[in-house]
Amino acid sequence: MNYTRSTLSNHQSKPFTLGARIAVTDCYVHPGPNPNMIVGANGTGKSSIVCAICLGLAGKTTNLGRGDKVGLYVKRGCNKGSVEIKLYKAGGNLVINREMHVENNQSVWLLNGRHSSQKAVEEVKALQIQVSNLCQFLSQEKVGEFAKMTKIELLEATEKSVGPPEIKFNGVLVLFFGRMCARKKASALEKFKQRKERNKHGVERYYEKKRHLDMIKMLDKKKPWVEYETACNELEGVKKEREDAKKQLKTVSESQAPMLKKIQHIDSQLRPIENQMKDETASVREASQKCKRKRDHLDSKHREVWPCFLSFCLIFILS
Repeated sequence: MNYTRSTLSNHQSKPFTLGARIAVTDCYVHPGPNPNMIVGANGTGKSSIVCAICLGLAGKTTNLGRGDKVGLYVKRGCNKGSVEIKLYKAGGNLVINREMHVENNQSVWLLNGRHSSQKAVEEVKALQIQVSNLCQFLSQEKVGEFAKMTKIELLEATEKSVGPPEIKFNGVLVLFFGRMCARKKASALEKFKQRKERNKHGVERYYEKKRHLDMIKMLDKKKPWVEYETACNELEGVKKEREDAKKQLKTVSESQAPMLKKIQHIDSQLRPIENQMKDETASVREASQKCKRKRDHLDSKHREVWPCFLSFCLIFILS
């Protein structure tokens, strides 16, 4: 953004000095009317200049976020520190001097060389310097707070920082801007609702699947117990069947006991007969063998006589 000289007539920078600040002992800064950049390594006092501007313009220590007492902004080992700022103003420049004491955390104010109060310095409204406005004065420690500001707060702070002092904050713009935000949020809410309805079926299926999976896990854990109970029941059934079979066997054994006694008695009677039959069989076998030997002997004699018989028959026929 480009500002004309008339726009910056009340905000042109003038020299200011720092005495016994946190990181410096004595410093004289002469900024120009255009944007100024301070470059340096860590610990060289860049933030000290920012703190000096805020404290010299009657800003509160809460705007800096480094300490709640002005004595903490004085260089260590010093009893007091001072800041002098010269501001351009039509009809005569303003010189603000602030001397800060470590012992009681009190400040002595001078306005154009005359003793003054912090309230009097704060009431220099013609310059429109607002060190508490993050859109006009932003320290390093307040960047996070600036990032958290809403759009309405940013609009209000911007109007206060660049608008003329006689014009108050325009609430109509805020109302219009708020309605626009409300419409956008309503549209976004409606989209979220539609997306929710579209995803509702999928979510229900997901939870149903999860319930089924949980049920499967639970049944898998219960399966060994069910198998164990089933095996126990089967074992009890087998034991009962065995007992019933034992009872049936005992009943049958008792009912067949007389018959078994008869069978045993008959067996005892048959045993001598069987022995006698074995002896007779042996005798028959021996007689059969004798007969066979006799027959074999007879056959051999027959074979011996048969040639003689043939010879005799032939002689008889020939005679």
